Amino acid sequence: MLWEGLGVESGMAALSNRDSNKQECLDRFGELVNCVGIKRFATSLGISTRQVNRILSGAQPNPIERLIRCLQAVDPRTGDGVIDFICQELGGHFVRQEGLNDAAVNAVRECAEAIAVISDGQVSKMDLKEVREAINALSGLILALRQST
Repeated sequence: MLWEGLGVESGMAALSNRDSNKQECLDRFGELVNCVGIKRFATSLGISTRQVNRILSGAQPNPIERLIRCLQAVDPRTGDGVIDFICQELGGHFVRQEGLNDAAVNAVRECAEAIAVISDGQVSKMDLKEVREAINALSGLILALRQST
């Protein structure tokens, strides 16, 4: 689960996790830069190649690490919504990995809410959000079922 391990940790364990996470974020950022080249990447972000190099060297904050910290700072439901928005922008959707019982309860609840909002025959933008949440919950249930077998 994305939010596992976010509770209170011992000082050394928290520091160790942050350091490994920091390096992983830096590696991922490097992959983004390398796949298109530093000039093209910098241009697409509207920053200089010097700024990209400063991020790669650790002298400037890494946007991936910052995004993760932003998501860790909020409640999981809000963070899930932001992650789902990003996934939708890239043509997909986010599904939280849950245990089988939690996934089943969540799927039933989300589907009931979706049915309730579309039962009047009028489908608004908010109704579409409810339907998407139901689909995500059903996807989570399918994943949980696959893992349990």
